[in-house]
Amino acid sequence: MTSHKVPPKESVTRPSTDNHHSSVSANKHTAATRSERPIVLTPVFRDRLIESLDQVGVPMRGRMSYVASLTCRAVQTVSRWLDPDRPGLPDIESCARLCDGLGRSSDWMLGLRDAPGGFDKSATTLSTAEVGWVSDAFDALRSACRACETVRMAGDEMAPQTQDGDLMFVDRAADQLVGNGIYALELGGRFMVRRVESRMGAGLVFKCEKPGYVDCVVKDAAAARRMGLRVIGKVRGAVGVVRFWRQ
Repeated sequence: MTSHKVPPKESVTRPSTDNHHSSVSANKHTAATRSERPIVLTPVFRDRLIESLDQVGVPMRGRMSYVASLTCRAVQTVSRWLDPDRPGLPDIESCARLCDGLGRSSDWMLGLRDAPGGFDKSATTLSTAEVGWVSDAFDALRSACRACETVRMAGDEMAPQTQDGDLMFVDRAADQLVGNGIYALELGGRFMVRRVESRMGAGLVFKCEKPGYVDCVVKDAAAARRMGLRVIGKVRGAVGVVRFWRQ
């Protein structure tokens, strides 16, 4: 009878789990520390929203309607975000629309970072051609709108000349209805942009560029003031991107 030798069992050295347990414990400790750290979103969001509206020149009495136009939300909803005592937070879509319209990052609006910019400028590299046309555009704007403040257009009533989201240059020194032109106005807490024409036998005509809107006619500038109309300034120009192709 042939005998068979049984090969010896190979010993397998298992890796120690001490490091794994230490890593898990450290991660749990870090997560617990983060969860314990309070994140205060209000009233930071309200304060930074007000700061952004100040910087773009939106008047105090016209802010509710301006923000409502940017976010496509009701004025009653917007008022909760600006409440002086118990401010609320917008929904995600409204927050995104606000950040896009005001040129702010969501992290900054929520108080999670200090820089208000909407993108990291250090990561942006311009080509030689881009530097050229940006410089030309800047020189033209500086020449025509040196003393103006920028305000975002909210709404499509002045389309196609001025589109929703375009950057308007408003001359705040021209705060009287003197001469025909496009004016930034405030009436009853509502921010609006209208073309103003002085017509013989009719008076001052406030009109939108987009068809379908009804013209408003008042006797003169004094009558407009009695209505509560306030002139924010005269719109000297606007900047927007018009695409002639589909991506």
